[in-house]
Amino acid sequence: MNQVIGFEDLWKIVKKNIGLIVITTAIGLLLAAFVSYFVMTPKYDANVDVLVNRKQDKAITNQLSDQQADVNMINTYKDIITKEVTLVPVQKELKDKLGYSIKVAKLMDNTAVTNQQNSQVFSITYTDTDAARAKTVVNTIANVFKSKVKTILDINNVSIIAKARQPKEPSSPNKKINMAIGVALGLFIGLGIALLRTVTDKKVKDLDFLTDELGLTKLGIVGHTRKTSRHSVKQPVLQHNNISTRQLRRSDNKPVQRVK
Repeated sequence: MNQVIGFEDLWKIVKKNIGLIVITTAIGLLLAAFVSYFVMTPKYDANVDVLVNRKQDKAITNQLSDQQADVNMINTYKDIITKEVTLVPVQKELKDKLGYSIKVAKLMDNTAVTNQQNSQVFSITYTDTDAARAKTVVNTIANVFKSKVKTILDINNVSIIAKARQPKEPSSPNKKINMAIGVALGLFIGLGIALLRTVTDKKVKDLDFLTDELGLTKLGIVGHTRKTSRHSVKQPVLQHNNISTRQLRRSDNKPVQRVK
């Protein structure tokens, strides 16, 4: 038997199971809020904006457009910033001057370089669970990069146009989005349970189910009779309206006893 559930049927299912759906939605919201506020560790992003003026090489300029050259150089800067050539000196400086013990692998994982299209300005971002440490680390990365790029690429025009500030709000987790996801999951779980209960319910609730779903023909309706106790049934009383009890005889010719 294949049941096709239309919009009207779905609405009836929702109304019938509204309590269940509300409960699962509330549970989803509470779980998401609990995880966001008490389980997940807040992380902070600190950013430094850097501008590099490249030395123009006529041979290179003739081969590539300025835009493509800028893109290629940004990728080069990204490799320099996120590799050991920069991060090993950063690790050493952080440990010697500030007492931060951060592995190079962690510096690599938490450092990102982004830029806008057709712009020579790019941003260095460092993510940490401590807002003050995130600011310090990313500023150190920018300073070390400024000194390294001078010797590696012979570029002396590196400008830090915006130093990192201590972030006030965490970048993750996004509590509002997490709670919205929790509400959506709870709602879908509630609807799923309600639909499953409806589809797997084999009870016959009305005549339409027999005729529409099973294709049976209605032959009649059997009424419902309330069950009564045998002790509550009163015995018939014989009244002798002009009839003498002597005239009432059973089939065995014994007189019928009067019921008092």
